[in-house]
Amino acid sequence: MEIIKSCCFILMKSTKLLRRFAAARVGQRRARTMLVTIKGFWKVCRYGDLYMVLAALAAQSINISVGFCQGFSAVLLPQYTHEHPNITYEQSSWIASLGVISNPVGALLGGMMVDVLGRRLLLQSIVLPNLLGWLVIAFSDTYLFLCVGRFVTGFTIGMSTVSYIYVAEITTPEKRGVLSALGPGLVSTGIFVVYSLGAFIHWRKVAAICAGFSLLTPFLMYFVPESPLWLASKGQMKEAYNALFWLRQNNSTAQQELMEFTKDRKTSENMSLKQKLGLFKRRNVLKPFALLIVFFIFQEMSGIYVILYYAVDFFKSVGTSVNEFTASIIVGGVRVFMGAVGACLINSFRRKTLAAASGLLLGVAMLGAAVCDSLDGPPLLKLACVLLHVSFSMVGFLQLPWIMSGELYPQDIRGIMSGATSCCAYMLIFFNIKTYPQLEYYLTSNGTLYLFGVCALFGAAYCLLCLPETKGKTLSEIMRQFEEEKKDVDPEIGCDKQGKEVRTGQRRHSAGAAVSLEKGDVFTPRWTQKEPAETEHRE
Repeated sequence: MEIIKSCCFILMKSTKLLRRFAAARVGQRRARTMLVTIKGFWKVCRYGDLYMVLAALAAQSINISVGFCQGFSAVLLPQYTHEHPNITYEQSSWIASLGVISNPVGALLGGMMVDVLGRRLLLQSIVLPNLLGWLVIAFSDTYLFLCVGRFVTGFTIGMSTVSYIYVAEITTPEKRGVLSALGPGLVSTGIFVVYSLGAFIHWRKVAAICAGFSLLTPFLMYFVPESPLWLASKGQMKEAYNALFWLRQNNSTAQQELMEFTKDRKTSENMSLKQKLGLFKRRNVLKPFALLIVFFIFQEMSGIYVILYYAVDFFKSVGTSVNEFTASIIVGGVRVFMGAVGACLINSFRRKTLAAASGLLLGVAMLGAAVCDSLDGPPLLKLACVLLHVSFSMVGFLQLPWIMSGELYPQDIRGIMSGATSCCAYMLIFFNIKTYPQLEYYLTSNGTLYLFGVCALFGAAYCLLCLPETKGKTLSEIMRQFEEEKKDVDPEIGCDKQGKEVRTGQRRHSAGAAVSLEKGDVFTPRWTQKEPAETEHRE
């Protein structure tokens, strides 16, 4: 008996010692994990990723103002119609749609100006129409001035697409997806803020707050450099080097990328006028343009922007037990959260998989709301279906066409074609917003739910079958998917080598493009002869 007791005592002590040892091991693992995290953060700061992220955030901050513009009509219309009961349904639709009708003009102007003024200066100049429009709205005393203010602020939305071009050109291929996805997420943040403000304060005060916030982007862009790729294309080589060094915090990396940029510029300068005009007729320009326009058509017809611009009125017409303003705030919060989720997923899954899954799920959610409405189901169930529709749209179907408009086009005409694509997309949004009241009148709110759901399902099939894959690919690899023949062509420039046989090697630069360089053709920047001593330790 004593032997058994002794064995039990020894076993208990051994168990305690093992537990203490395991706890110590767990503590060591946690300490190692924390140390690895600190080292990782130090590497980010040391090798320039932090500066790249900060520059991307500064550029994408313009999308918060875009969210203000897009969500403002949802809080303006209920208050304004209550103050002016005589306003007609047609006038209400113009208040909402005038914030969209100027978007195509802004996108087209931005696409033409971005290659002349530069990415950074254009992002700073957007403050002019943004601030002016919000001030006109805040101090408007007639219906006409209110419409003028909405029209002017719409230029902000159109011109803001330059942020995607800037981010694509300053980031590495590995970071391009997640940093580009910040744009739609910040749009959702702006929508959530304006929904929340509109539920508690007067629409004039909301407009004044939006006017003050419009000064944020030009202030932040003052501290970040211009796109090195644009500077190199204009022959400003020393400025391009300084911008690259700021972004990468590494001297050798900056010199290598600048060498590749310079090679691009020299090749493009040898093109004739006829060759430059022929750039717009290439297969790798026309095909992505057509693919993106069809994608945008399915996006608009799935009801994403109708819920965005008519949030309060939409919930009132659908009929939920929750207050319309509260429901719109919930929608804004869901968009912010799912925008963050979508930004995380975009680096883990293929683009076309995300788009197809997003379209399928939001279509099923909208059809669920339609069936629930047909059967007079619980109002909370309809609200849940609409929230699921909003949630699933944020993981692919909403942001991907905007992100891909900065990825699919060649560098030489990326600004113009991205602006043209955004112009067409905003025209589709305007048509959708303007015709929604008439569509609801003829099809009833239940019929529009069925229409949105079916269009989303067709859009999911289209994304799965036709959409090109861009995840993990450089810009030149993406463009090769659209080329008819395999030529000795630099896809970033779009012209041949004039019959010269050239052995090429592939190198990647910060814009994510693989640039063809001749073997042995070494470019040595003039300023590398006298490098600052303080930069040597950064290599």
